[in-house]
Amino acid sequence: MIKSFSVSTGNANDFIKKVMDSLSGRELGKIASVALSGENIIITFSKLGKSEVIFNLNKETNGFKCIHASEKISFAHKAFRSDMEDKLSKVFESNGAVVEI
Repeated sequence: MIKSFSVSTGNANDFIKKVMDSLSGRELGKIASVALSGENIIITFSKLGKSEVIFNLNKETNGFKCIHASEKISFAHKAFRSDMEDKLSKVFESNGAVVEI
């Protein structure tokens, strides 16, 4: 499970755009999306059900940090969760995030 992630430069909107651009060229991009909703970043997995992982967004002097707040995991996704989150963590890291698992 991703407990938190932080980005030391830029803002959440720019980070999400970079992540979505990275996902668009991967198989994971067919089922995963990342969006900003108010003061939350929501990761959604949609295939054979829908799962959402919600992170509270905390703006910092330079960048931001997101802390796991809640989740709704589809029964069909439970078996693949670890693999999907590992792949998503790598995408986050390739776009400048430090991920805590």
